[in-house]
Amino acid sequence: MKALFLGITKLTLGVFLAFILMSLAGVATARYFMAKLSVLPPKPVYENDVALQVEAANAQPEAPPAPVETPPVVAPAEELPPDAYLAVVVQPIGLVVRSGPGAENPQLAGVDYQDQVIVLETDDSDSWLRVRVQATGQEGWVKAGNTEAVNEPPP
Repeated sequence: MKALFLGITKLTLGVFLAFILMSLAGVATARYFMAKLSVLPPKPVYENDVALQVEAANAQPEAPPAPVETPPVVAPAEELPPDAYLAVVVQPIGLVVRSGPGAENPQLAGVDYQDQVIVLETDDSDSWLRVRVQATGQEGWVKAGNTEAVNEPPP
């Protein structure tokens, strides 16, 4: 009787340990693949892309490097309008720029992740921001909460 009890105990303990080990392995595997899939791949570039064609048309042959290094020229910072502040897009998929505050307004353009914008104003409900994209000068409205201030917004 003692041998039967000991055998059943070993079987139960073995099944329990196997279940725990399989669960931990499954969780570790799931976390590994979730981490790998959360990183976006680089944007593909095709031969017929308009931006690539413009770059190729504007490309000039490279001159040999100058023997003396010159410091980089920093463009003067754009003067911000009163009550405006710089912000960066923190939404990983970017933002849609609309003609007015609200999803029913037509789309004008888009802003990529980590692009800088100038926040010009907010709507009455503080749920939409009127922005100017620094790279293009395009103005429009984006959903609030998807940008992060680079410098402190005015009070």
